[in-house]
Amino acid sequence: MAFIDTQLYIHQMISVKNFILAADVMKSISLLRYQEESKTLSLVSRDAKPLEVYSVDFMVDNAQLGFLVSDRDRNLLVYMYLPEGEKKQRNLRFIKRIFPLALGKRDGLRDPSLSLRRFGSTTLDGGMGLLLPMQEKTYRRLLMLQNALTSMLPHHAGLNPRAFRMLHVDRRILQNAVRNILDGELLNRYLYLSTMERSELAKKIGTTPDIILEDLLEIDRVTAHF
Repeated sequence: MAFIDTQLYIHQMISVKNFILAADVMKSISLLRYQEESKTLSLVSRDAKPLEVYSVDFMVDNAQLGFLVSDRDRNLLVYMYLPEGEKKQRNLRFIKRIFPLALGKRDGLRDPSLSLRRFGSTTLDGGMGLLLPMQEKTYRRLLMLQNALTSMLPHHAGLNPRAFRMLHVDRRILQNAVRNILDGELLNRYLYLSTMERSELAKKIGTTPDIILEDLLEIDRVTAHF
């Protein structure tokens, strides 16, 4: 039996191998490690900034391990552990489909043909979403497409999709978390453009319609589970 003194109130703990991710109701997350030889628990790292955490989960992308965190302000954050600096950083380079912000329980969906995980999310008001890690090259190409679609297409009630995905925080932070997020719902609108509009948009960002369609169809293939 092992014991460790934590923060205020731990309401959720999940484990993978000998690592334990603990969620505190007011003090964000902590990463613990269990050493079987000495039967001890040790603190690997913790988030120094306060955060009202609702739910947590692990996120696997090949050899990288991230931590998904949903908070009171309807944000979905991804933490990465940096062993060299003994601290965490948020790295939100993931595509979001349907609804990007999750409150409550999340289910991880495993695809045996891929070395990554798709992550389903649900909200307290009945919404559903899906997150998917993606390669850097594909991300940059689809980011340019997303920026072009944001400027080119009319939006409901004149609202800006980028503003809808913004991080809601009480204090200013020195990073642009929205830049590392792709909006799957907005990107899928490319499929409903005319052939001429697709060609013009692809030429504008320095690629071809076939490459863009291949990227979008690959995302659809990976996320299709029915």
